[in-house]
Amino acid sequence: MSGLSEGLTEPEEELRSILGQLHHDMKNPLSIISGNAEYLLELGRAMDLDDEVVTSVEDIEEAARELEKALDEIAELREEL
Repeated sequence: MSGLSEGLTEPEEELRSILGQLHHDMKNPLSIISGNAEYLLELGRAMDLDDEVVTSVEDIEEAARELEKALDEIAELREEL
């Protein structure tokens, strides 16, 4: 058998590889963004910062969650190939 995964064509195998790399490359920075947003949110609330600041950090946190969902969908798609 060639180096291809069982039943996949070369373009499918390449797509699977690209999706895996994309997932990996995006997951680590996203974890850092999420962790820092959570930290800033806790800090902002503890320091009783302006609501605009807290809301902005909440927006970052929500956007990170949405990206996390998209990355999960990429991982699922990769597994379906």
